[in-house]
Amino acid sequence: MTRNRAVDTEFVGTAAVGPDRRLAGRAAEQKLLASALEGTAGGHPCAVVVHGEAGVGKTRLVREVCEGLGDETEVLWGSCVHFGEASVPFAPVIGALQAWLARTDAATRAEVLAGAGDLAVLLPAMGLGDTPTGQPGRLLPLIDLVVNRLADRHRVVVVIDDLHWADSTSLDVLAYLITGFREQRIALLATCRDEHRGEGHPLHGWLADMRRMPLFTEIHLDRLDLAGTEAQLEGLLGRTTDVGFAAQVHERSGGNPYLTELMVHGLSGTEADLPATAPAALRDALLASWHGLSAPARQATRVLAVSGRPTEFAVLTEVVAKHGVDPAQLPGCLTEAQDHGVLRPDDEGRQWFRHPLLAEVLYDTMPPGEAARVHATYIGGLESLPDELRGSAAADLAVHNERAGQTDESFQWSLMAADHAAGLHASAEEAINLERACSLWNAVSLDVRGTPAEHVDLLFRASQACERAGRIDAAIAQLEQALSLVKRDREPLLASTLLGALSEYRWERSAPGTAIVKEILEAVELTEPFHDSSQRAHALASLADAEMWDGMHPEAASHAEEAVQVARRSGAQVALAGALNVRASVHFSLDDVESSMKDAAEADRLARLCGDSAQLERAANWRVLGLLKFGLVHEATDVALTAFEDVLRAGSAHYGYYLASLAAEGMLFSGRWPECRDLLREALSARCGTIPGAAVRLVAAQLAVRLGSLAEARQHLDRALELISVDFPGLRMRISLAGAEVFVATGEPRKALEWIRARLAPEGMPGVYDDHLLVALANAAAELAVAGRDTGDTDSVARAVSTLDAVLGRWPRGPFKAGPDVDIQAMHAALFDAEVARCRGQSDEAARWEQAIEKCSAAGAPWHAAVSRLRCANALIATGSAGSDVSELLRQAHRTSVELGARPLQEQVESLARMARVTLREPVPIADTPRPPAALAGLTAREREILAFLVAGRSNGEIAKELVISDKTVSVHVSNILRKTGTSTRVEAAAIAERLAVHRDS
Repeated sequence: MTRNRAVDTEFVGTAAVGPDRRLAGRAAEQKLLASALEGTAGGHPCAVVVHGEAGVGKTRLVREVCEGLGDETEVLWGSCVHFGEASVPFAPVIGALQAWLARTDAATRAEVLAGAGDLAVLLPAMGLGDTPTGQPGRLLPLIDLVVNRLADRHRVVVVIDDLHWADSTSLDVLAYLITGFREQRIALLATCRDEHRGEGHPLHGWLADMRRMPLFTEIHLDRLDLAGTEAQLEGLLGRTTDVGFAAQVHERSGGNPYLTELMVHGLSGTEADLPATAPAALRDALLASWHGLSAPARQATRVLAVSGRPTEFAVLTEVVAKHGVDPAQLPGCLTEAQDHGVLRPDDEGRQWFRHPLLAEVLYDTMPPGEAARVHATYIGGLESLPDELRGSAAADLAVHNERAGQTDESFQWSLMAADHAAGLHASAEEAINLERACSLWNAVSLDVRGTPAEHVDLLFRASQACERAGRIDAAIAQLEQALSLVKRDREPLLASTLLGALSEYRWERSAPGTAIVKEILEAVELTEPFHDSSQRAHALASLADAEMWDGMHPEAASHAEEAVQVARRSGAQVALAGALNVRASVHFSLDDVESSMKDAAEADRLARLCGDSAQLERAANWRVLGLLKFGLVHEATDVALTAFEDVLRAGSAHYGYYLASLAAEGMLFSGRWPECRDLLREALSARCGTIPGAAVRLVAAQLAVRLGSLAEARQHLDRALELISVDFPGLRMRISLAGAEVFVATGEPRKALEWIRARLAPEGMPGVYDDHLLVALANAAAELAVAGRDTGDTDSVARAVSTLDAVLGRWPRGPFKAGPDVDIQAMHAALFDAEVARCRGQSDEAARWEQAIEKCSAAGAPWHAAVSRLRCANALIATGSAGSDVSELLRQAHRTSVELGARPLQEQVESLARMARVTLREPVPIADTPRPPAALAGLTAREREILAFLVAGRSNGEIAKELVISDKTVSVHVSNILRKTGTSTRVEAAAIAERLAVHRDS
């Protein structure tokens, strides 16, 4: 039976683009609808109305569910018609029945329509011999009769699309059908927009009546969240898109699936940013409802668009009065625009655009000069606000004045807005307003803008705000301009401060270039006459930091110590916090972890006292790394997460995300994957760049590999290496581990091996981190060797073994001996030994993996422990062992992989279990109910427990090991179970228990 196919009427009049992927993120709603329709097959009728704004995917959802019902379901699909003020009675009913008539044979039509000749008034194509009586009052029961006759033959789903445009007569038909629900195989589904339902709309009363009916329910489709938009983009573009790009799309489309579809039409998915101009199809879709407004309402919304944000009614009233709208008409205009889905009130009752993109489109299409005149009018309205509201309106006043051509006023309001943002720790907004003030400086009147010294101060402040907001290029540009205005011989301390900041920002942008640059040396030289100044302390700290990065550790230690002493003499808390942080970094690089943590703790205290978020972040970084050196992963993770939240609140979002990467790394190690995924999503959505952005991406790449999202993992790795150099020493371990993990997972073990080898101890004595990299090296070598043995590629086997031997032969000391993190070091040592054995094909491989399991468990690393169990089971099977030890190893590995969501690991475990004929089913406790089934009534608690293991397919030995009892005791209990249940075998007893469980659940 061919079903009638629906036409999506969302945003009617706009051409569809590409395949429809708007069902992304609708799994819960789809399941709910499918469940309701499933009940109709058993004689449980239902009516469901799906609400939501235009473009949110209501029709698509209903269509998808209906298309999954099978050929034995009759779908009657009708759409309500909207044509000006015209009302077409029975429009959706006519459409649905006409489509049914067209696809149904004559015999069926005659049988279903017998005695319903009056329907020919609606359906001239009926072709019945009966003569219509022309009594419309009989049409409702006749329509009900026809639908019920169809339900006698098949399940029937009546779909009414665009219920908000239904005529009153059609609503009566639907109410008649719903009130007649008994045990028919009928479902009624309707889609209904949130818009176009103004005051007095007949649908309000109809819905109020239907909500009293027991078989009536409603679903509301909200806009997609970021994850839903990501899924939609993957479907539309055929590839996994970058989270930052998806966040841009989601922010601009508001999560509306149709607008998202139009927005990305013609894009490849590899773009870093959306085009600045909205596509024509998107503009047309946004303007479709707006064009249906009256002229006053259109003008009122144009004026509102110029405001740039939700605006108080009093201000809007004052402005529209001067631009062609009668203030008395404004409430009606706003209501009209809201009813048409153009506007909607915010939480404070202020009107704004349902789709903010429409405000941009309206503003861009305003006639030349009109926007400037409206901006000028808004100034008066906003300046008349009460004093307590003017601070929050300062940024708006700055923009309105600038666009109205009032430069002096815009400059002054920009400074006020920057001060207001700084008070809220909103660095991004502070930077925007300061940049505007800087750009206006030369055009501002001399008596307004201030002195040249104030200009330098403004530029420096703007650069600091830009840096906190992660806009390094803008920060550098502001500093360079400031330096060009400073005479070094007259203002050496100011010049030193600017030079130090400039060198730091440039290094961050171009890392890993040489850190000691002429700007730092000049900054130190300029402060030599000022031995006790905070500027001297800062310059020496910058020099020590650069020397540390360039490997000049003795010089770094000396200058860091001098910086701390100068800072103490200066009495400047911020300077001392900065110097202590640098000394902490030097101590850490020299493996003096305790001294590093002591300095970091004092720097943290000082940073909190003076409210310096940058030094707070740096102190937290060294505290976290110190805790990790001691193997305190959980404590380090908690410190990183707390500090991230503190720094974020303080307005230093950019480098705060480096702390987020440290916290996410700890969560990944400890098995806190849902928390890790959420934290990384937040960080990725912020689209931070340079070192913090790369750090976040590298952890995200590892998580994606372990979750089985290889395309996403590769994308994160590639993006990280766009943000920093592949040779950046500050992220060498993360770059090495993430790259190797991605390459191994994508079947490139040879590339992984070379990747790690190229990054091992590039200069001097290898440190603790290099020992950690040995594990990744051995893993890549083992993967290459195993693949070579499987395919008969002896060259690959030889290469893997020789590379491993060559690296170990050059290692200047016994690995995994340095550092105080005993448990972590022991874990890495055990993993390394096991991977070496796997690479070389040693006979003791299984024993080495058993040791790795123990050490990984002790270190609190569940994923590593699960992988070790899989490897151990594989090694045991290879030696001919396939007993209970293998079974338990695979079950524990499977349990962990399922809990973590580690799909590739889970699939490997399940594959090996199938080959080894090991059941992975977990025992489900058999409940002790007040009235148990007769067959189980005589069982004791222990016997019920053992019966659950029998159902799961476990042997006596496995049960004994699990319950820590003897095999003989298990055998006795099994005998008792057989006797009490009247069964002769353990399989029969298990089958009875399983059947009884099914009956109980049903």
